[in-house]
Amino acid sequence: MIVVLIFLSACSTKHSIVDVQASEQPSVSATGSPSDPLEASLIQKIKFKSAALDREMRMNVYLPKGYGSQEKYPVLYLIHGYTGDENSWLDGLGVSAAADKLIGEGKIAPLIIVSPEMDNSYGLNSAEEYSVSNPGDPTSTYNGRYEDYLTQDILGYVDGHYSTLASRESRYIGGLSMGGFISLYSAFSHPDLFSKVGGHSPALFLDDWSTTRGEYGLKAFLYPSDAERNSRDPLILAESADLSKLKVYLDCGDQDGYKFYEGTEKLDRILKSRGVSSEYHPNKGNHDDAYWKSHLEEYLIFYAGQ
Repeated sequence: MIVVLIFLSACSTKHSIVDVQASEQPSVSATGSPSDPLEASLIQKIKFKSAALDREMRMNVYLPKGYGSQEKYPVLYLIHGYTGDENSWLDGLGVSAAADKLIGEGKIAPLIIVSPEMDNSYGLNSAEEYSVSNPGDPTSTYNGRYEDYLTQDILGYVDGHYSTLASRESRYIGGLSMGGFISLYSAFSHPDLFSKVGGHSPALFLDDWSTTRGEYGLKAFLYPSDAERNSRDPLILAESADLSKLKVYLDCGDQDGYKFYEGTEKLDRILKSRGVSSEYHPNKGNHDDAYWKSHLEEYLIFYAGQ
């Protein structure tokens, strides 16, 4: 059963926004049917219970114009950056409007876009129990089984309750900054789940941690030991994981304040040396919304281009 809490018709765009409380998980037919496809694209704001984190979590789901349960759609998962949230991509950067435009022009296939709440977690199974390191601090790291939350709870929910092409060939993941790390880590660790992955200014650290509170800051959270770095660092995973069926898109601004272009360029070299399909796009720009927003259409064409 779906309880619709709020319905807003967006004046500046062609899509509508619906807030949904998933007290019981919705069925595919609840969001569209063969006889009643969507007349305009729709953004659903979902709340659902995560088994891995044992708490209610949020995600935004974009459904394209014409969506209905008679058709099956590929799914793109877009992951936000550090201190971001599930609204960062669809609402903040305007991915929904860009998707509407490109679908209307026939440049990309109609697709479902999912942007989940990932907190400041880096998408890791960092602890068995959910916790916030410094409650009240928006920059605090979050602990818990976030990898399981993404690869099991979110994927299971979407494939179970929307009209998806539920196969790796039609499932893509990408993200910006921290979300780029999460996407690369998830795809490299689970190449059976995704066929395309994008790292947009991905948070790939080499040996300089000066911008993240030094050795005892983010590094201690991400890589508390050499063994955990070997199993988590996308740069290391790229050297040994079987990524032969994966397509990778990388980009970064040349004025990125974290110098993530260094790690991004290194990752591209590693992937190409192993014969993995990788494309690296060094661009003008900073580590900010203006940079990512200016490349939205390029990202979407990589994921869903026709």
